[in-house]
Amino acid sequence: MDVIGIVFALMCVMAWGSWLVPSQNVKFSNEQAKAFYVALSTLISMIIVVVIRGELGDLGSGAAWVPVLGGLIWAVSAYCAFLACNHIGLAKAFGIWAPLNIITSFFWGLVLFGQFRDANLMLGMLAFGSVSVAIVGILMIIFAGGADSEGKDASKKPMLGLAGAIGAGVLWGTYYIPSAWLSRTAEDATEISAYASALPLAVGMLIGSTILVILSGKSPKLPDTGSYVRALSSGVLWAIGNTTMLLMVKAIGPGPGYTIASLCVVVNALWGVFYFKDPHPKSRAAKLTIIGIIIATFAGIILGNLEAVAGML
Repeated sequence: MDVIGIVFALMCVMAWGSWLVPSQNVKFSNEQAKAFYVALSTLISMIIVVVIRGELGDLGSGAAWVPVLGGLIWAVSAYCAFLACNHIGLAKAFGIWAPLNIITSFFWGLVLFGQFRDANLMLGMLAFGSVSVAIVGILMIIFAGGADSEGKDASKKPMLGLAGAIGAGVLWGTYYIPSAWLSRTAEDATEISAYASALPLAVGMLIGSTILVILSGKSPKLPDTGSYVRALSSGVLWAIGNTTMLLMVKAIGPGPGYTIASLCVVVNALWGVFYFKDPHPKSRAAKLTIIGIIIATFAGIILGNLEAVAGML
């Protein structure tokens, strides 16, 4: 990997591992408002990126709407994710949905795009084993919450948080499908810039999150200027992670690129345990959570690079 690839990799992992941190303790009226501010700043950031690169015209008017659908899915995913963070903590929520993203993406690649249909027995066994190990890691994260009985907040609803994390895992493993479909069905997929498709995706994110705010019936107004800055910062970090991921994939290829990007779950776990202390770093729950995250992430990396791993065996 060259120096540029390393820089993009570090930026991607740090940004996507940290994007939830600035707004985690902001007093939002609800999770829908939190998703709205992330989507708003993401759209602004992507407009700046696309205009600077001069690639706005890469998508024809007839196809431009397709990634918007992915943005709508993202908005619901974000709502689920923030719900999970509020009820089971940042480290546990991220540790559950990140491996599920990979498993869901693998499933859609198999079902919708015909990947691995001609796979041999070795590849099939490796895929089954990777999914099984990832599930073990996720279960460790889920049940780690019961390892410490003291200091529980009665307002927290673990089952609701768990449902949110699973929803985020499945939906965030799905929101890329419209853009992927567009690339595969275009007459010349090389003419379509990933940056250009990222802009309508961001538009869909804002539309979806705005609809969720309206349906909630609550104002997204925040208590002070500092809260607005922190809320919007989360969206900027997500956009940085998304942009540097695209640059990294271009520099080193999709296999290694997506693998490195998945390591953001480790950064997020460190924030959750050692900064927010949820669960407390010295607790048994924290140890089980970190171990579960490592196991699930390792299995997800193998699942995301099946052919390369099988070739080494």
